[in-house]
Amino acid sequence: MKRLFPILLAVLMTLSSCNRVREEVMQKYPDGKPMITFLLKGSKKDPTRVGERMYYENGQLQFEKKFSGKPEVPDNEWSYYFDNGQLFASGDFSKNHEFGSNWTFFNRNGNPYYDGKLDSVYVTDLGMFGTPSTVVFCSGVHQDVVQFYSNYTVRSTERLTNGARSGRVYFYFPNGRTQVEANFDNGQEDGPYIVYRENGIPYYQGNYSHGERVGVWEFYDEEGNLAHTMDYNKAKK
Repeated sequence: MKRLFPILLAVLMTLSSCNRVREEVMQKYPDGKPMITFLLKGSKKDPTRVGERMYYENGQLQFEKKFSGKPEVPDNEWSYYFDNGQLFASGDFSKNHEFGSNWTFFNRNGNPYYDGKLDSVYVTDLGMFGTPSTVVFCSGVHQDVVQFYSNYTVRSTERLTNGARSGRVYFYFPNGRTQVEANFDNGQEDGPYIVYRENGIPYYQGNYSHGERVGVWEFYDEEGNLAHTMDYNKAKK
């Protein structure tokens, strides 16, 4: 019996170590800091992935995913964070929904991203690293569609009313500067339209009417000087 005890203890310790979750670095930044890690259970020869984490270069957690233990099957809550440690979003993947459910979104200051009463929030697309890419905030006949870059900065915003673009539409560069400002009415460009260069200098601007360019459009060089104009009213004659 005395001989059996060490054997049983060793078996229990082995089983315990197999059930313990460990974090292994899969990809590093150039300075050696972890970029992507897997959370693993089981033996080292045949591990089971139960989670995945990605870190910013400053060491802050960027997101954490959870898996059921079956190959590539998401499970439980997935959480995403800004580089200041503030929660950006969380979604529930326990129902094996392709894009998750029960989503909540916040800005960098910790306040709800959408300031208003909502009927529902859902994600229609995930980015390269499984981050929320396209999010729809629904309120009555309006749907505010927001696209995000992988670091959670805004890529574009638009409003759909009864399924058609309406009001102001914005596109942004990765550095946060505005790329395009446009106005839509019932799905067509209608009103001021301006395109910027990545450094913030205007590229060209003009007006639309019911989806067609009208009036004089201005085009600028890389330094922001007026390069030439185009009168679309004359062009149609």
